[in-house]
Amino acid sequence: MLNGAGGRLQVFLEVRPDGIAWAEIAGGKSPGAGFVECMPARRLKALQDLVDQRHWRGAKATLVLPLDQYQVFQMERPEGIEDSELGDALKWKLKDFLDFPPADAVSDVFPFPEDASRGRGSLVNVVAARKSLVQELVSLVRESGLKLVCIDIAELALRNLVSALDENGRGAALVHLRDSYGQMVVCRDDTLYLSRRLDVAADDLKDAVRQGSAVQSLALEMQRSLDYYESQLGQVPPATIQLVVRDSSLPLASMVSSYLAVGVQMLDWSALGGDPAADSRCLPAWSAALAMTGGDRS
Repeated sequence: MLNGAGGRLQVFLEVRPDGIAWAEIAGGKSPGAGFVECMPARRLKALQDLVDQRHWRGAKATLVLPLDQYQVFQMERPEGIEDSELGDALKWKLKDFLDFPPADAVSDVFPFPEDASRGRGSLVNVVAARKSLVQELVSLVRESGLKLVCIDIAELALRNLVSALDENGRGAALVHLRDSYGQMVVCRDDTLYLSRRLDVAADDLKDAVRQGSAVQSLALEMQRSLDYYESQLGQVPPATIQLVVRDSSLPLASMVSSYLAVGVQMLDWSALGGDPAADSRCLPAWSAALAMTGGDRS
């Protein structure tokens, strides 16, 4: 979904309930990133201030939708439909799955890997989001003085990062833990094979009473995702899972790895040209910007 839009300066934004994550890139260098905390009612002012402070006015912007703002479904691709028409053609088949009418949805598609369909025919991933939500975010970006050129989604943004981790083409996995949930993404080369929400809250991992069961629940969901990747998608699981968590003082990698058949390690941002002290809330926006670096990690 990322457009290769030209331009010297490009901005990437993820609007969250607790604030706005941003990344910027200029001249093909590794992206810089940051996070501005604000309540929803203060978003426009916060973004306008960012635009002024960082001299973004008129810059091209990509908006990254968080995992909880859209849904993705695998559906059989109908014959005789052009790629540009697939999103609208398939969203009407989602009426039994969406919790809102298809007429109130905006949709798009992205490829499903052919070697993972396991005899289910030609499949595509269909993305659906509430039109009102998307329109609100689009207005926010435009009113701030930015030029919106693309809307991305979290797993396709994170795919850029996970693909960069897959140096030998055998597959790579990433778990990004947010405040109220986690997201696991598995890619091989530049293809997204699996994205799954992990229902584990960061507060439970920090709480002394709930921590043990929370770690086990997280490990179980990670292992189930790997099992699905192997048994249902027919792929060989990666040997290591990279982990990103906001509270880096918690030895979560070692805590989780004792329950898994694969290794777990904390992501080294600096190996990809990132700031080791970066706020993990910037990860999707920062990962979206990676697609524009042309492989330059300097």
